[in-house]
Amino acid sequence: MDKPRVLIVDDDAALAENLAEIVAMLDVSVDVVATAAAALDRAASHLMDLALVDIRLPDGSGIDLISGLRALDPMIEVVLITGDATVESAIAAVRGGAFSYVVKPFLAPDLLDVVKRALGQVAVLRERERLRVELERSEHRYRELVDAVPTFVAALDTTGRISVWNERLEKVTGYSRGEMIGCSGQDLVRGGGIHPLAIKGGGERLVRWEMATVRARDADENAVYAVGIDVTEEQELLRRMLRAERLAAIGTMAAGLAHEIRNPLNSAMLQLQVLRRRIERGDASADTAKPIVGIIEDEIQRLERLVAEFLAFVRPRPLDLRPTDIADVCKAVLEFVRPEAEAAGVGQCHEFASELPPLSADPERLRQVLLNLVRNSLEAMPGGGTLTVRTRAAPGHVEIDVEDTGVGFADETPVFDAFFTTKPTGTGLGLSIVHRIVADHQGTIRVQSRTGRTCFTIALPAGLAMTTW
Repeated sequence: MDKPRVLIVDDDAALAENLAEIVAMLDVSVDVVATAAAALDRAASHLMDLALVDIRLPDGSGIDLISGLRALDPMIEVVLITGDATVESAIAAVRGGAFSYVVKPFLAPDLLDVVKRALGQVAVLRERERLRVELERSEHRYRELVDAVPTFVAALDTTGRISVWNERLEKVTGYSRGEMIGCSGQDLVRGGGIHPLAIKGGGERLVRWEMATVRARDADENAVYAVGIDVTEEQELLRRMLRAERLAAIGTMAAGLAHEIRNPLNSAMLQLQVLRRRIERGDASADTAKPIVGIIEDEIQRLERLVAEFLAFVRPRPLDLRPTDIADVCKAVLEFVRPEAEAAGVGQCHEFASELPPLSADPERLRQVLLNLVRNSLEAMPGGGTLTVRTRAAPGHVEIDVEDTGVGFADETPVFDAFFTTKPTGTGLGLSIVHRIVADHQGTIRVQSRTGRTCFTIALPAGLAMTTW
């Protein structure tokens, strides 16, 4: 840091030299001039912190010099020196803006004390100015940054009114900062998410807002910043993609349904042809017709089941959400399939967590999910085994495992795809419906499988505040 610089203005060369020697004791740089004009020239070419000025100069008054020096540098301090002190001169010095007034003859310690206090005052003023300039630069950089980012940036004060409205918002909406600052911004961002942004000339843009709350260090108030991205084209593209996916899914479903329906239809048709030939030959007795009729009935029931599951898949019912004890649902399902499990030589185990967070769900739809998974597990253990159902708490979720010791399947097996099945008489829609119901509950389902262990895990969001499908 440069040394403080002191300017001595006095036409008495001996006194000026004496002043310079005294002031130099404070480790400062000292310049000496004899006239007011020279003082102004020196102050114009060098930054001066303090001027010790004789009140009487050859070319003017030291009091008048104060305004000239302040015009060059508003933060310079001036100490007037005089040998003829009067009340009038003291008042004039104060009105002129002098820091202090020193009367000759003076003691060196007294002069040094005045100089130190004056330099301290200048240091404070210069630091304050430096901080002000730095703050202005910082605010300017902040404004440039806010305006330069290719996103919408707004800020809301503690009352919810707009305090920042960046240039991109001005260009896109047509509303200037002057029009928007001070207006309510709560309806604009609505706590985040995708919301329409009105355009001044008519129309709107869809904007995805992200919110951040910032607490000022020197205040108890919070500012809410909202950063938005225009997703109008993105949302339109998404809608088109969804429509295309729906059409593709409908095509796939229709093809799958036609394929699945064809098998029982062909079987029933063949049996009817057999029955017709027997009737034509006169061989259609009750004993020979009864097995054929039974086969036809089975195929028609298979068709009915296929259509029912297909409709359940493509037209799911709205969820009936209510507080649900998942352990009770699991127990009811295990008790329901107990005769089937015993007939298949499958033992049942359950591991229910003692305490689970509250769960909002549709118990009947969850019963359908668990019944489907449990029966799949029983069919995967034709030679017997163990069926395990467990529940546990996970961060923000309740998890349910349905595990068996069956044959398993390969990792890449598309078990949740519609119409995929490994069963001779399966519809291939059971696990697709399971996946749909879990997704409708805003949950997830995953599976791990290998020979001797297959485990389906359902994760459902904990809490009682859920929206219906």
